[in-house]
Amino acid sequence: MALKGTLKDFGIADIFQLISHQSKTGVLQLQTKVQDVLVYFVNGDVVRAESTTRKQRDLLGSMMVRAEMLSQDQLEQALDVQKRTLKRLGDILIEQRLASDDDLRGFAHLQTTETVYRLFTWDAGTYEFSPEDVDYDRDHVEPIRSENVLMEGFRMVDEWPMIRKKITAYDMTFAELKELG
Repeated sequence: MALKGTLKDFGIADIFQLISHQSKTGVLQLQTKVQDVLVYFVNGDVVRAESTTRKQRDLLGSMMVRAEMLSQDQLEQALDVQKRTLKRLGDILIEQRLASDDDLRGFAHLQTTETVYRLFTWDAGTYEFSPEDVDYDRDHVEPIRSENVLMEGFRMVDEWPMIRKKITAYDMTFAELKELG
């Protein structure tokens, strides 16, 4: 099944539903003038999502530093090892005991879902699904059911206007006013 077209004719949700219902394995490429995202499916479930325009802050290591799981120095040392050995960053972090399997699984899930959920804001672009074998890190990636992606994506799109009224800039920070409890 080769699937190709524009998002004006066939939306993100429709594409995900079709791939899911037919339990397809392959790569979905979505493009706009400024973004290019690849979503990898195995048996209709999402196993990975990559953006060629992914910002530094959305990289796995940067996400772990922001969550205070790693220091910036630890990340830089692991990235140096990665350059020399060409191993996956996650494998290096586990070898160096800087992260556990569960940590890596959680951050890989977060990175994938955040990349996919951004697609729900797209109203223009092109898509092409290519059936092919998909290799992914089975030790640290739990496939995500497309139905779950769709439900959460729709919820986020519905709630986003309310959130934008309260949170007017991405760089806003918050302070705890009082202890809950």
